[in-house]
Amino acid sequence: MNDKKANNLIVIENGQLKVYPLDDKVEWEVGRSSPNNVPDIRFHSVTVSRKHGKFQNMDGMWFYIDYNGKNGTVYNHRHLEKGLRGNVKPVPLGDGDVFVFGGGREEVINHKTVWCMFCEKEVEENWRVNDSKGFSKLSFVSGGKTNVFTGPEKGTVVKGENGIAIYMGDLTYVSGDMQVIGEN
Repeated sequence: MNDKKANNLIVIENGQLKVYPLDDKVEWEVGRSSPNNVPDIRFHSVTVSRKHGKFQNMDGMWFYIDYNGKNGTVYNHRHLEKGLRGNVKPVPLGDGDVFVFGGGREEVINHKTVWCMFCEKEVEENWRVNDSKGFSKLSFVSGGKTNVFTGPEKGTVVKGENGIAIYMGDLTYVSGDMQVIGEN
């Protein structure tokens, strides 16, 4: 990763990671595909609404606008609620903001939900997947610095000087020089 500004969305669904370069468009609809609906960012999870929401650039700032789907959106550990009089309200985005789509009111991260993170920096397209199943302690090493976690929660993000790791339980996604060392 370098310091070049490039807004991206990292999406993890069903064990697959994909990076969307948001600056390629002004608006990105998100939701589950159907014959009558083909969103820009397509989710497969049946717990995500067909028209779940959208990421939109307004005057150089990125926002998320939730359409209040039946299984909800959690943003930075809080369930998004309707605004006054039931109106949709844009949520301004910052580097590292996390979304969980389709888990209801709680931040449920599993094979039925979709996890996303907004990044304001260029993100590598080539990610490595590490098996982190069964480890009680994980060490994340980048640029000579080590972060140690005992029993990290799913969705834990560790940013290093030149890399990033996203712990999702049995799997940890890694980019750049980030290394993951597991211990029992």
